[in-house]
Amino acid sequence: MLAAMMRLVCWWLLGCVLFAADPPFSILTGKPPAPPDNPPTPAKVELGKKLFFDNRLSGPGNRSCGTCHRPELMYSDGLSRAWGLAESELRRKTPQLYNVGWHKRLFHDARAGSLEEQAAFPLRAEFEMDLDPNTAAERIRKDPQYQRLFAAAFPGREITWKLMAEAIASFERTLVSYDSDLDRYLAGDQAALGEAAKRGMALFTGKAGCSNCHNGPLLSDQKMHYIGVQEMAGDSPQGTPYKTPSLRDIVLRGSYMHNGRYRTLDEVLAFYQGVDMVRSPKGEAPPLELTSSEKSDLMAFLRSLTGRVYSVDLEEPEPVGTPPFGPHR
Repeated sequence: MLAAMMRLVCWWLLGCVLFAADPPFSILTGKPPAPPDNPPTPAKVELGKKLFFDNRLSGPGNRSCGTCHRPELMYSDGLSRAWGLAESELRRKTPQLYNVGWHKRLFHDARAGSLEEQAAFPLRAEFEMDLDPNTAAERIRKDPQYQRLFAAAFPGREITWKLMAEAIASFERTLVSYDSDLDRYLAGDQAALGEAAKRGMALFTGKAGCSNCHNGPLLSDQKMHYIGVQEMAGDSPQGTPYKTPSLRDIVLRGSYMHNGRYRTLDEVLAFYQGVDMVRSPKGEAPPLELTSSEKSDLMAFLRSLTGRVYSVDLEEPEPVGTPPFGPHR
């Protein structure tokens, strides 16, 4: 992995020269930034990983963070929408967690400002994990193995939910996805993208206007937009804006849009052509006119966003990395 990172660093330096005209995309590499009061350590990551997959963090003791965020499914669940307690389908899809450490805000509605803050939301949610975070800490506090892990990660400190959240956040910041074909192309490897993908990129940044929102290292401006997706009954009112999702690894996901309304990228492209779109003065995505060959080229470009590196080792030397996206708490 170190060799791959250093190769990207070299390409990044070359890319700075080749793409000095402020392109809509930029290379993603290095390690996600951590808040000053929660610097990452291997002991925290080990503890956070164990907590992430521990069923005791749910009221009935039958589900963990890893129940919905499964490693083999890009730390999502492969479903249209999340499946909650009492065998109930929820109203929104489970977001995948790769590169989550670079996000300014979390959840589709951007309600959390850090990974440490985010961790408590699913525990408190009645239909997700249904457990008071302090009760979760009481359960963990009694376990001798956790006592040893906490002593290594947070020497001399009592086991609390705050420290549990810090450990889980530290583990989540090791989940990265980069070294995609687009990264290599941006770094100066002109052969990394085929001709169809290059045409798709020209459409993405030009006629289709995708890069108006899908830009930067994550291919997301991390802002809130309303594009006319039909809302689920009982969810937010029609017209509610949601955070622009990252498009990295987009072809590997099980569903699309905040509520998983579409199962395939072909359906997503049809939506952007006006199919199933709720027309409104608030809408920020005017219907497109795309030919079959243009849609094929866009798909080729989207396939170029799949990463090759899927974790980061805290003990490896720090490479030149993608800068933080705004302040961290």
